[in-house]
Amino acid sequence: MTHLLNTYQPLSLTSVPSRIMEQTHLEDILKHKEDREVIRDSQHGFTNGKSCLTNLVAFYDGVTPSMDKGKATGVIYLHLCKAFEMTPPPPLLQILAARLERYGFH
Repeated sequence: MTHLLNTYQPLSLTSVPSRIMEQTHLEDILKHKEDREVIRDSQHGFTNGKSCLTNLVAFYDGVTPSMDKGKATGVIYLHLCKAFEMTPPPPLLQILAARLERYGFH
């Protein structure tokens, strides 16, 4: 029984046409993001060809020269995956909508 629970896969209740539309929208958003350079080149999350490893390499390459010169270096890393698992309160939705509009997502 434990083996069955470990291999459980949830069913998607989304219809096939909805999934096709969702994929089309995703492709449009990604193209828009690249065309308008919404996400900076230094961004590694949600970017094709980049990962935690490329982020660490870029970080190392940027920080090492400063440390070699004896300069103080501070770093803050944020892990935001849990931030998107709940619906934000209305004011946050308005801020998000305004920012999306600023980047050309209407």
